[in-house]
Amino acid sequence: MAAAELTVPPFSAVYKVRYGVLSGKMTLELRHIDENYWYETSLRPKGVASWLRRGEIRETTNLAVADSGPQPLDYVNVDTIARPHRRANYAFDAASGRVTGEYKQREVDEELRAGGHNRISAHVAIMHALRSGQDIAGFSVFDRARWRDFELEIIPDQSVKTPYGTFETVEIRYASTEKDRSWSLHCAPDLNFAPVLIVFREGGKTKSRAQLTDYRMGT
Repeated sequence: MAAAELTVPPFSAVYKVRYGVLSGKMTLELRHIDENYWYETSLRPKGVASWLRRGEIRETTNLAVADSGPQPLDYVNVDTIARPHRRANYAFDAASGRVTGEYKQREVDEELRAGGHNRISAHVAIMHALRSGQDIAGFSVFDRARWRDFELEIIPDQSVKTPYGTFETVEIRYASTEKDRSWSLHCAPDLNFAPVLIVFREGGKTKSRAQLTDYRMGT
């Protein structure tokens, strides 16, 4: 894979999350390590929810960058909220053309799809495409040991009010082609296209919202 420019600057961001009657805190962090991206998300319950669901969901991925954009090298998910705790780890090996690893203590070995992503590497690919002016029409995501296809819609000129401020954003909405689920990243040009609002919908209804409360440029 040929080295290319890391177009998305490092950052860390904190979000207030609402999921039904539950609340939580989510963080996103992007770093540059050598010529790769390192990206991590974490989610912790807060308030009354922390009594009901203790623990954390932490996801990490490393991505290399080619002319086509960022491509995942690996993925690790550790969920200590679930009972019993869950863990998944995948290696995306372009040389062998395979995705290998473990999901719920089961061995994983599947064909690697060109341009495929994991649950969170897709965030970096979207930010990269917006900053570099690349087209993004859709992608496949390897999640729960299988590939899932997503259609993508770009909705410009969306004004979003958050606890951190009001931003003009580009909404990137990607929907599962198999289930009535969709996610929206409202990416703010003023913050290098980092998301200021993340929305999950199912069955036509909003199930969760993550609103930006703090943002810092990294180094």
